Amino acid sequence: MNRTISITLAAVLVVAAIAVPLAAASISSSASGQATSDSEAGNESIKPGEQFAAAVGVQNAEIEGDVSERAFGVRIANAATNESKAAVVAAQFDETEARLAKLEGRLEDLNESREAGEISEGRYRAEVATTVVEMRTLERQAATAETTAAGLPEAVLTERGIDVESIQMLRDRAGDLGGPETAEIARSIAGDDGERSLGPDRDPGSPIDVGGENRTDEAGVSGDDEATAESSEA
Repeated sequence: MNRTISITLAAVLVVAAIAVPLAAASISSSASGQATSDSEAGNESIKPGEQFAAAVGVQNAEIEGDVSERAFGVRIANAATNESKAAVVAAQFDETEARLAKLEGRLEDLNESREAGEISEGRYRAEVATTVVEMRTLERQAATAETTAAGLPEAVLTERGIDVESIQMLRDRAGDLGGPETAEIARSIAGDDGERSLGPDRDPGSPIDVGGENRTDEAGVSGDDEATAESSEA
């Protein structure tokens, strides 16, 4: 009798040991499938025309962001003194802060319009994607301003009212991209390209290429040609 009970219990334990992992795997697979299904459902809710408009909007935002970043880099490169660099950083901080506030307000308006059913899901996702790309540009600009400010004397920063910690907070705000949901929407529209500008990949705070020594000056003479001419005269 006892032997029969022992055999029965052993069989039950073996079945349980096999069934529990299988059930867990089934649940995990179901959850993964649901997440994929939700993402696909979001993309399927966008009409072809809306998808095209979203792609164009994102591309335009990337181009404008790239131009804006390079212009900021040129202003920094052309600033000959610590004081002039500080002035550029201060102006960029104010501009970035104001622009970020507008973008955050835009996301709030879009969310309210979506909840009220005033805009289609496709238009909502398209405009969110464009807004997130613009925020990514602001994050990089704030990071560049932070890096520049960190290399300036404290007295110069104080004179201009520049607080490096405030710049860091601004960069972090922009880096939030309005939250994980909006960031995911941007990726679904633009892919990974929505998180970087055109041209070579670079992380926030990395140097902005402004043309280097080969950049042609206003007279149309490149840096290399100018150096060669000076060497010949010598």
